Order: sequence, then structure tokens, then C-alpha cells
Amino acid sequence: MAGQPMHRLGDLQLEILQALGKMGRARVAEVQQQLGNDLAYTTVATMLRKMEDRQLVCHGEAGRRFIYAAAVTADEVSRSMSSRLVERVFDGSLA
Repeated sequence: MAGQPMHRLGDLQLEILQALGKMGRARVAEVQQQLGNDLAYTTVATMLRKMEDRQLVCHGEAGRRFIYAAAVTADEVSRSMSSRLVERVFDGSLA
């Protein structure tokens, strides 16, 4: 995967990307609600900021609120994670 970024995401990051994929654009509270678990607002906000630092999500502003959107597609993440798995487990070869 030369020239392509490697995406290593934890479970929560994947859930957030999936939620943003369904909603398109959303505020932190909307992402928190979509996740449907007992995560604190601050946890979701912190994760979104960290994901933005990694260029996985981006944000715009509506008044004083940030509106987040996925900056990568599910397909890009899947390919990257699959490629990393092949590298780690099979030393780069499926054969």
C-alpha cells in the first residue's frame, strides 16, 4: 500500500466512523446518542479531536458548535486495516 495512509483504529473509533457514515455530519451529542452506550460526552468529544488530529474526521462550525464528518471512507479504512493484518500475520503474503 505504498503512498496510502495506514489506518489503525480501535473499536470506539470504528463505531464513531460508522455513526458519522450513517449521519453524514453530526454534533458531538448526536454522535454520542448514535453510539447508544454510556460514553460520556467528553469522551466522545476527546475521541473526535484525536481522530481529527489523525485526519480521520474533519469539522466545520455552526455557531459555537463543531459539526463533524468522516474524512475517510469505510472502504479506505477496511483496505488499510486488511493490508496491515496481512503484513502482520502473513508477512505480507496471502499465499
